[in-house]
Amino acid sequence: MDRNRCMVCANEGAFEGGICDLCKAIIRGEALEQQHQVKKDADRSLHKEGTEIEKKTRG
Repeated sequence: MDRNRCMVCANEGAFEGGICDLCKAIIRGEALEQQHQVKKDADRSLHKEGTEIEKKTRG
């Protein structure tokens, strides 16, 4: 198997797709955090305008 370098951290390893698993996990975590912040900002802006926000319930 070829040993490639990660495009993000440049560590050498055997992996597919050009990005190591650790960097993939970090990128996904950052994306989820950003998505959460966008939703939070949207809810805050709707609340300021007086719009009712329905909360989803799990069950």
